[in-house]
Amino acid sequence: MVKDFNPKIGKTVIETLTMGMYEDARFIFREYVQNSADQIDIAVENKILKTKNDGSITITINQKNKMIEIEDNATGIPEADVLKFLGDIANSEKDNKNRKGFRGIGRLGGLGYCDKLTFSTSYAGENSSKTMVLDAKLLKKLLLDRSNTMDAAGVISIITDISTKREAPAKHYFKITMESVSNPILLDIDNIRNYLSQVAPVPFNPTFSFGAAIKKYFTKNNIVFDEYNVSLNTKQVFKLYQNTIIDNEIESKVLGVDYFEVRNHGKELLALGWYGYRDMVNNVLTDAKEKGIRLRKHNIQIGSETTLNKFFKIQRTNQRLIGELYVVGPGFIPNARRDYFNDNKTCQDFERELTATLQKENLENVLAHSASQISNRVAEIQDFQTAKSEYEQKKGSFKSYSEETHVYQELKSKEDKASKASKALTKLKSKALGNKKVKDIYDALTSDKDLKFDPNLKLKISKYDPPRFSKLTPAQSKIVLEIFEMIDEMLQYPKNDALKKKIIDRYN
Repeated sequence: MVKDFNPKIGKTVIETLTMGMYEDARFIFREYVQNSADQIDIAVENKILKTKNDGSITITINQKNKMIEIEDNATGIPEADVLKFLGDIANSEKDNKNRKGFRGIGRLGGLGYCDKLTFSTSYAGENSSKTMVLDAKLLKKLLLDRSNTMDAAGVISIITDISTKREAPAKHYFKITMESVSNPILLDIDNIRNYLSQVAPVPFNPTFSFGAAIKKYFTKNNIVFDEYNVSLNTKQVFKLYQNTIIDNEIESKVLGVDYFEVRNHGKELLALGWYGYRDMVNNVLTDAKEKGIRLRKHNIQIGSETTLNKFFKIQRTNQRLIGELYVVGPGFIPNARRDYFNDNKTCQDFERELTATLQKENLENVLAHSASQISNRVAEIQDFQTAKSEYEQKKGSFKSYSEETHVYQELKSKEDKASKASKALTKLKSKALGNKKVKDIYDALTSDKDLKFDPNLKLKISKYDPPRFSKLTPAQSKIVLEIFEMIDEMLQYPKNDALKKKIIDRYN
């Protein structure tokens, strides 16, 4: 320790902690929701609320007035602790092992995106409420004024005003109000709903057929989801997952879910995951909002849909699936940006074992390759069936022997492919019996298809009278017909027919 050394924390650290740390302005919703979720947990522990279901986190976006309000009915903050709890920067006393937010910087997030940030709170049993107003507009001016040498604490004290009023003792709440919001994305209701549906600790949508089974499986393995009642403009927020996935306007159906676990060498559970597979799992999802297995702690997303890509042998495999991987245990400490974890032994063990687990699952080969094989073989049989039907319908109306021969040869080629495809599907069906996921995919891709194939197809080419040449003698006509044979040998349809038609027109 250096004697008489009193370092000064510059005011620009406030800018770093608000706008500078995160690339996505929407993070403020995640930070405020996770803080409310923590307080709901404490309210249940302190018997202020009976259960988490009694807690509520209400978000209201007023686009016309450019205002955002976020309110919970959890503990509120005791009057004696308001200044310390809300005024201190990065000085949280939260338990970093069991709480979702613990650094004490998230509440400042709104300062960078509005002109006025207000915190209002009342603690259960107290007959007063406190309101703290932070002048974000003044803050921006102070940060830009390089002649002003105040430190971060000094700046916060200047922009802060606090007041007290009477409140009913039975009331307990914490409310955040952002006025004159400057970023239009934060006022985009659909965008924010989509964001919260991905990152927030909210329940599965009741319409998602596999949600209850997933929760039951996790409960069986002693993992209970942290779920909270979050509403946006009076409508409850659920996770994005649905039975049907729409990607670039193409629908695919979720056929089932499977599970995987990550354990260290001591067999201690590090993470438990689920993933959903589709009938079109061979297609990489590019536009679907729910794509990718997502990393979560306390049911809050860590990083993005691509965070786990690097652990797959083939990275695109993750974008074929939907799902979640929940880490467990106090060793996982999210970094300040919440896009991954701090590097420690737990994280290192997790990375090593997750890589080994996913390689063992071999999902690219088991799912994507199988779906691709089944889909392609079905397409080859259907292609032949369509071509055969078109050939039979056109029989007798072909313009020439050459045209019919061309179509017939193409049909025979498709017949050969269909024959091989039919045999391959028989093998794939047998293989599917030993793997439920592959069987689900096989059934989905073949159940409503007519895959009948007649291996004894017998087709004949019609007989065509040779063309006549009114301007030529019989001997000359014979020579021209011999030339026609050479044309057919040298040129493909339709070029051969075009040339012969030109000759016929010339000599008639």
